[in-house]
Amino acid sequence: MVKREISVIILNDKNQILLQKRSENKRSYPNMWALCTGHVEENESFKEAAIRELKEELGVNIKFNELYSLAGGKFDIYEENFITKFYIINCNLNEKNFIIQKEELSSIKWYDIDKIINMIKNNNNTIVYKKNRIILFEYLLSDKR
Repeated sequence: MVKREISVIILNDKNQILLQKRSENKRSYPNMWALCTGHVEENESFKEAAIRELKEELGVNIKFNELYSLAGGKFDIYEENFITKFYIINCNLNEKNFIIQKEELSSIKWYDIDKIINMIKNNNNTIVYKKNRIILFEYLLSDKR
Protein backbone atom coordinates (compact mmCIF):
# COMPACT_ATOMS: atom_id res chain seq x y z
CA MET A 1 0.00 0.00 0.00
CA VAL A 2 1.26 3.45 -0.92
CA LYS A 3 1.60 5.92 1.94
CA ARG A 4 -0.05 9.23 0.97
CA GLU A 5 0.80 12.53 2.61
CA ILE A 6 0.18 16.25 2.13
CA SER A 7 2.18 19.35 3.04
CA VAL A 8 0.64 22.79 3.05
CA ILE A 9 2.64 25.98 2.68
CA ILE A 10 0.82 28.75 4.51
CA LEU A 11 2.06 32.04 3.10
CA ASN A 12 1.19 35.55 4.31
CA ASP A 13 1.31 38.90 2.52
CA LYS A 14 4.73 39.61 4.09
CA ASN A 15 6.07 36.60 2.13
CA GLN A 16 6.52 34.61 5.32
CA ILE A 17 5.73 30.93 5.84
CA LEU A 18 4.02 29.57 8.92
CA LEU A 19 6.05 26.76 10.43
CA GLN A 20 4.78 24.43 13.13
CA LYS A 21 6.94 23.09 15.92
CA ARG A 22 6.07 19.43 16.24
CA SER A 23 5.18 18.19 19.72
CA GLU A 24 7.90 16.58 21.81
CA ASN A 25 5.67 13.46 21.91
CA LYS A 26 5.75 12.92 18.14
CA ARG A 27 7.40 9.67 17.02
CA SER A 28 9.04 11.28 14.02
CA TYR A 29 10.82 14.63 14.13
CA PRO A 30 9.82 15.67 17.69
CA ASN A 31 10.43 19.35 18.56
CA MET A 32 11.29 20.22 14.96
CA TRP A 33 9.89 22.94 12.71
CA ALA A 34 7.89 21.82 9.67
CA LEU A 35 5.09 22.77 7.29
CA CYS A 36 1.54 21.68 8.06
CA THR A 37 1.79 18.01 7.10
CA GLY A 38 -0.40 14.98 7.50
CA HIS A 39 -1.49 11.61 6.22
CA VAL A 40 -4.28 11.12 3.70
CA GLU A 41 -6.98 8.81 5.03
CA GLU A 42 -8.24 5.83 3.02
CA ASN A 43 -11.35 7.36 1.40
CA GLU A 44 -10.01 10.91 1.22
CA SER A 45 -8.51 12.96 -1.61
CA PHE A 46 -5.21 14.75 -1.12
CA LYS A 47 -6.98 18.11 -1.15
CA GLU A 48 -9.57 16.94 1.40
CA ALA A 49 -6.72 15.78 3.65
CA ALA A 50 -5.01 19.18 3.39
CA ILE A 51 -8.21 21.00 4.36
CA ARG A 52 -8.79 18.58 7.27
CA GLU A 53 -5.23 18.92 8.57
CA LEU A 54 -5.41 22.73 8.49
CA LYS A 55 -8.61 22.58 10.56
CA GLU A 56 -7.34 19.97 13.03
CA GLU A 57 -3.84 21.30 13.61
CA LEU A 58 -4.36 25.06 13.27
CA GLY A 59 -8.09 25.76 13.53
CA VAL A 60 -8.08 27.21 9.99
CA ASN A 61 -11.23 26.75 7.90
CA ILE A 62 -10.65 27.06 4.17
CA LYS A 63 -12.61 26.26 1.05
CA PHE A 64 -11.47 24.04 -1.84
CA ASN A 65 -10.92 27.06 -4.08
CA GLU A 66 -8.55 28.68 -1.54
CA LEU A 67 -6.08 25.79 -1.69
CA TYR A 68 -3.77 25.43 -4.69
CA SER A 69 -1.36 22.76 -5.83
CA LEU A 70 2.13 24.22 -5.50
CA ALA A 71 3.61 24.89 -8.95
CA GLY A 72 1.13 22.52 -10.59
CA GLY A 73 2.64 19.58 -8.70
CA LYS A 74 6.26 20.31 -9.70
CA PHE A 75 7.52 19.60 -6.17
CA ASP A 76 5.31 16.61 -5.39
CA ILE A 77 7.24 13.50 -4.34
CA TYR A 78 6.51 10.16 -5.99
CA GLU A 79 8.44 7.22 -4.64
CA GLU A 80 7.71 3.52 -4.80
CA ASN A 81 5.66 3.38 -1.58
CA PHE A 82 5.22 7.08 -0.83
CA ILE A 83 3.50 10.11 -2.34
CA THR A 84 3.57 13.66 -0.93
CA LYS A 85 1.61 16.45 -2.58
CA PHE A 86 2.36 20.10 -1.77
CA TYR A 87 -0.32 22.77 -1.54
CA ILE A 88 -0.23 26.49 -0.86
CA ILE A 89 -2.69 28.90 0.72
CA ASN A 90 -2.59 32.58 1.60
CA CYS A 91 -3.36 33.40 5.22
CA ASN A 92 -2.71 36.56 7.21
CA LEU A 93 -3.73 35.52 10.70
CA ASN A 94 -1.60 36.61 13.61
CA GLU A 95 0.13 33.69 15.37
CA LYS A 96 -2.11 34.09 18.42
CA ASN A 97 -5.25 33.68 16.24
CA PHE A 98 -4.46 30.09 15.31
CA ILE A 99 -5.87 27.31 17.48
CA ILE A 100 -3.08 24.77 17.68
CA GLN A 101 -3.67 21.10 18.35
CA LYS A 102 -1.51 20.53 21.45
CA GLU A 103 -1.15 16.78 20.81
CA GLU A 104 0.51 17.51 17.48
CA LEU A 105 2.20 20.90 17.93
CA SER A 106 3.93 22.87 20.64
CA SER A 107 4.02 26.23 18.83
CA ILE A 108 3.84 28.04 15.50
CA LYS A 109 5.80 30.93 14.05
CA TRP A 110 5.92 33.01 10.87
CA TYR A 111 9.36 32.73 9.26
CA ASP A 112 10.92 34.73 6.45
CA ILE A 113 11.63 32.37 3.57
CA ASP A 114 15.31 33.43 3.54
CA LYS A 115 15.63 32.36 7.16
CA ILE A 116 14.15 28.93 6.38
CA ILE A 117 16.58 28.49 3.49
CA ASN A 118 19.50 29.45 5.75
CA MET A 119 18.34 27.01 8.43
CA ILE A 120 18.38 24.22 5.85
CA LYS A 121 21.73 25.25 4.33
CA ASN A 122 23.31 25.34 7.78
CA ASN A 123 21.97 21.85 8.61
CA ASN A 124 20.04 23.34 11.51
CA ASN A 125 18.73 20.39 13.51
CA THR A 126 15.56 22.25 14.51
CA ILE A 127 13.99 22.02 11.05
CA VAL A 128 12.70 18.86 9.35
CA TYR A 129 13.88 19.76 5.84
CA LYS A 130 17.24 18.86 4.34
CA LYS A 131 19.19 20.40 1.45
CA ASN A 132 17.19 18.51 -1.18
CA ARG A 133 14.16 20.69 -0.23
CA ILE A 134 15.86 24.08 -0.62
CA ILE A 135 14.62 24.30 -4.21
CA LEU A 136 11.02 24.29 -2.96
CA PHE A 137 11.61 27.30 -0.70
CA GLU A 138 13.70 29.10 -3.33
CA TYR A 139 10.79 28.70 -5.73
CA LEU A 140 8.61 30.60 -3.24
CA LEU A 141 11.02 33.54 -3.46
CA SER A 142 11.03 33.56 -7.25
CA ASP A 143 8.74 35.48 -9.59
CA LYS A 144 7.49 32.19 -11.03
CA ARG A 145 4.86 31.56 -8.41
